Amino acid sequence: MRKDNSDFSTAFVSEAGSYIDNRDYFAFMETDDMACYVLADGLDSDQELRSAEMVVKTVLENFMEKPSMSKRRLMRDLREAQEWLQFESRRVRLKASLLMVVTNYNKMVYVSCGNVRLYHFRNGRLNFRSKDHSLAQSLADDGRIPDEATSTHEERGNLLEYLGNPNGVHAHYAKKTQLADGDVILLATSEMWEDVELAEMLGALEEAKDPVMLTDTLEEVLLSKQHRTVNNYTAAAIYVNKVFQEKPKNRRKLIKRILIALLVFIVVGGGAWITLARMAANKAAALETMIESAQAADDYARTGDYAKALKSYSEAKNAAVKINDKIHKRLYTAEQKLSQLMVDGDGYVEKADFTKAEASYAKARKSAGLYPPFNVKDIEHKIDQLDSYAETASWMKDGDLKFQGGDYTNALKLYKKANKAAMESGYTSAQKELEKKITEANDKLTAIQQQLKEIQAGKLQAKGDRMMKDLDYEGAIEAYSGAQEIYQEIDKLESVLALERSIAKAEEKQSAEQQKNGQLPAGLGLSDGALNDVDAGDAASEASSSAAAIPAAIPAAESQMKAAPTASAGTTPAKKEASSAAKSMGTGDGTAPSAKVDTNKEQGTADSASKAAGASDSENQDRAAANGS
Repeated sequence: MRKDNSDFSTAFVSEAGSYIDNRDYFAFMETDDMACYVLADGLDSDQELRSAEMVVKTVLENFMEKPSMSKRRLMRDLREAQEWLQFESRRVRLKASLLMVVTNYNKMVYVSCGNVRLYHFRNGRLNFRSKDHSLAQSLADDGRIPDEATSTHEERGNLLEYLGNPNGVHAHYAKKTQLADGDVILLATSEMWEDVELAEMLGALEEAKDPVMLTDTLEEVLLSKQHRTVNNYTAAAIYVNKVFQEKPKNRRKLIKRILIALLVFIVVGGGAWITLARMAANKAAALETMIESAQAADDYARTGDYAKALKSYSEAKNAAVKINDKIHKRLYTAEQKLSQLMVDGDGYVEKADFTKAEASYAKARKSAGLYPPFNVKDIEHKIDQLDSYAETASWMKDGDLKFQGGDYTNALKLYKKANKAAMESGYTSAQKELEKKITEANDKLTAIQQQLKEIQAGKLQAKGDRMMKDLDYEGAIEAYSGAQEIYQEIDKLESVLALERSIAKAEEKQSAEQQKNGQLPAGLGLSDGALNDVDAGDAASEASSSAAAIPAAIPAAESQMKAAPTASAGTTPAKKEASSAAKSMGTGDGTAPSAKVDTNKEQGTADSASKAAGASDSENQDRAAANGS
């Protein structure tokens, strides 16, 4: 575990300068035993492809498969990057300058091709720097110009070697360099080392305590020059705070092991054939894997499952690398890239970034005709659907605004409209999201409706309480019952039970009042029909003259008591008036009646009924008087 027993820290700054696009690209990878740092500068003007990014990713991908510091392996990685650039050079020739640094946390090697520079500092001084593949550097090597002048010479940008060169790649491989604690490694593109002199680098290094401070200071120095045009610039700093300490080698033991190995090889002899047989078997297995993965990938691509196709093409490409089949490697790499474009387009659709989705699909459509597994019509159909997708997303966004503003009704309408459009266009990812939004909007509306019903029920309950205070028990029961029905509808069981007790109390009060009114002399109320059967005028005149006339009215009163119901609370004033009249009748002549209690009750009831009828309705009185006459 070399990485855990060493301390390497890295930081970088990379900006587009005065331009829109930054065509520089830096990336690095640190494994347990080795680390790889790669910086590239794009030299072409292609608006769609990024040559620097392509070569950096290719080199790091190969390094990840098999980390190595050997010259053969690293040069092979550069050749694959070169082939990739040449394969993609359709509109313009893709070109890039590259620097790759590989370390095992104790030593380092680097490979350069172009004019990306490496500076190695130790103890605050420059230990060495890499050489450019430029005409200016060639002049300096020949002694025609000073080495320091290469940063300002007019031919510094005239490159003799670079990735993408139609004459092949000829990179420089530097031998292993022993690292020490406190070393600083700086990788810089041309704009950085052209405008920041070595003395300024050393000054920044003296002030900086970590790679972040160093790169930031170098950027400030570069921008302080205030050039009218600033090209893309990148600087990456690696601080070697602690190197991995290797165990000293025992030369005698090493020589002894070599001799033993030679002896075993001579004695055994046939081991080489076994090794060759195993290599052949591994190659055959890799070939079989390549064919199976390629067939599966083609099937996935035909059915439009580009995510699975991407994975299978990657497996086929890796198998082609193992058997060193460059032709199929290029084919599967191109199909892998095409699958990646489709996957990226689908991903942009998921994020509702339809502009990028259309751009990705359009790139795929340009190349799809060259590879039969990919259906051009399917890609065009995806492009045609983007307009409806965008419209659906717009409705969804408008619905979100309504939802956030509390307008849940209109938000629900917009969500349903968007969901219908998503179903018609096959926008499955939006359907899932819209179903959730529709549920949320319905929940909000349901909650509001429940609150409104609670308010309505509360008003009815308060009305019932007021009627209870006004002794209007019938109205209170009606109001409580209405509130109880609403609470039952919205499952407010506690309120339902509370109102049940309120209703029972109102009914109890009503029953008590009815019983009380039935025991009083004026406790009966007669209907208009009963009054028509009784001569109200005669009864009133006889009651004022003599109490002896009262028994004559008793039969009519008895029949009326059987036919008419007990008077409601609404006739209470008439009852009181009738009661007072009956009392005056009983004492008008100064003598008390001698009839029994029951008879007195009946007489008083009849007289009070007649009196109440005469007092409440003048028309009935006139009608009764007319009948009496």
